[in-house]
Amino acid sequence: MRRIVRPAVISAVVGAAALAVAAVAVARVSTTHTAKIDVPSFSADQLSSAAGDDWIVAAGNIWGQRHSTLTDITTSNVTNLKQAFHVTLNTKRASDVILQLPGEANPLEYKGTVFQIDNVGHVYAIDATTGKKIWTYLPAAPSLKLPGYTKKATFPIAGPWASTRGVAINDGMVYAEELYGNVVALDAKTGKLVWNHQVAPATQGIGLSQPPIVVDGVLYGATSGGDTGFSCVVFALDAKTGKLLWKFNVIPQDKSDPAYATWAHPLAFNGGGAMWAQLSYDKDLGTVYASVGNPIPYSGLLRGPGKEYYTCGQLALDAKTGKVKWFFQEVHHDIWDADQSQQGMLFDFKYNGTLRHGIVSANKDGLWYVLDRTNGQPIIPVDEVKTQQSKAAHTWPTQPIPRTDPLIPQSVPNRAKWKGLTAPDGKPYNIGPGGPAGTFAAIDTSHYTPTTGLGNGASGNKPASIDQDKGLLFEMTTPGFSALKNIPTSEVSKLNYFNFDAVLSNKIDSLANTPAAAIAGSRIEAMNLATGKMVWKVDHLNSANKKGSKAPQNTFTGGIATSPGIVWTFSHQSLQAYDETNGKLLWSSPTLKSTVLSPPTVYKAGGKEYVAVFCSGTGDFYAFSL
Repeated sequence: MRRIVRPAVISAVVGAAALAVAAVAVARVSTTHTAKIDVPSFSADQLSSAAGDDWIVAAGNIWGQRHSTLTDITTSNVTNLKQAFHVTLNTKRASDVILQLPGEANPLEYKGTVFQIDNVGHVYAIDATTGKKIWTYLPAAPSLKLPGYTKKATFPIAGPWASTRGVAINDGMVYAEELYGNVVALDAKTGKLVWNHQVAPATQGIGLSQPPIVVDGVLYGATSGGDTGFSCVVFALDAKTGKLLWKFNVIPQDKSDPAYATWAHPLAFNGGGAMWAQLSYDKDLGTVYASVGNPIPYSGLLRGPGKEYYTCGQLALDAKTGKVKWFFQEVHHDIWDADQSQQGMLFDFKYNGTLRHGIVSANKDGLWYVLDRTNGQPIIPVDEVKTQQSKAAHTWPTQPIPRTDPLIPQSVPNRAKWKGLTAPDGKPYNIGPGGPAGTFAAIDTSHYTPTTGLGNGASGNKPASIDQDKGLLFEMTTPGFSALKNIPTSEVSKLNYFNFDAVLSNKIDSLANTPAAAIAGSRIEAMNLATGKMVWKVDHLNSANKKGSKAPQNTFTGGIATSPGIVWTFSHQSLQAYDETNGKLLWSSPTLKSTVLSPPTVYKAGGKEYVAVFCSGTGDFYAFSL
């Protein structure tokens, strides 16, 4: 294979050399209210069951279903919901440089105590019925001297690529992944640090964005930060001590791995394969499932030819050893930012009269796949479809297109109306072919190409929910297109490491004045898991900005949880309840203090059922009840 140009500006080594690590802030705990907190050792069976009185896993259960069995709040009485309490959680230190990081963590709750992490990694225990703070943990944070900053500051170096998405609880402890490359275990009663394991130094560009899961004494987690040069890994730690048990590198490092040959060598950039969503776990199969993101850099010109396993798909690992059981790639040689960023949700269902053990997730390109979680083979068929090609970008000849209804349009709308339109470079847009693979139009240096990637995609880190009894999948999506044009390799090599364009390697056009702008906006959709068909959708999850124009909400984040008969989700600054059978809006909360980026949590405490949300932008926690 030809030699791949290695742009020095996007080398993790160069990035690390540009940083000076100064003193480290000391972790501390403050106690403001006393309460009896007992977190037991949850069994794998308990963790696998749908959430009931308590919500003990960030995704509701380790199957990732985000479904509650509570029935006090119904479609008939949901209009009577009122705010039960509201508390502001954020505790900022003067040394913190607070970036606008996405805080997408929904609360956990067990026997009257809520556990919440905010957007800079502070962890809180609060009373689930009053919101009173019990304890607050402020993590240690390195003080880093960054280019362009005149003073040293406590700074989440992984910030642009990371967010906080929740904690785990089990066997008397609260576990959190910190933005600085560490996993910590806290005493659930007091918030005091029990152990601290460094997955990698912050200066390597590591991201730890997801809530870990803890099953049978083992903590399972995975890294993001691939965009900054970190070669992402899935890892397992001893939950009592923090000792590393195993790790799996998403980018194959050993020639003996069959996936090694699916990459061009030497690597253009030893980073990528970020995992943004919580892992899932099947206790009977002894399998951990990871949704894996895109290779880096984005440009196919820089990476060279190859499918690039294990990126952009579902990865199944042996829970005891970390060895690969199977891998299903949803996008070959991704150049569209069409990564898999949504948790794989496990469910059992009958397909053509036969009981099947499924895993489902939606890609950012709007396609969703129903696989057999025992072997990774499609249950609902998937076809390899020819796509538009670019020799320079080394595009793969075909892409795997599932026979499920897409969540968002796969081709730019009103194709005839694009004739005569010019892109920012003065040339016509490359709008690509239509049809089911229309979103995979070739991107290179010759034209701007509309694509659904770069945050406009369907799943874009948004959690989904499953009602297994009804066989329904609920998705929150954001249709929309951006136009991309590769930056020539010679120009990329001149970019500064801290310029995102060095990693992105693309020029971007928003398409605001094209026919593609007409389909922008967020929606929720219900899909039939056995047929792959859409049951209903709601398109109006928009709100007016100050100038009165409509803008999509929760473009990157947001989330869904279900109760029997109700779908809970968000529209900008309101929690909303929709009828599970038809998508009818049943109730909308008063305006909250900021846009909600985290999924809702449903729990029961003190004899009442609550629906709780966290607004990371302001640190406000809300709970609603009848």
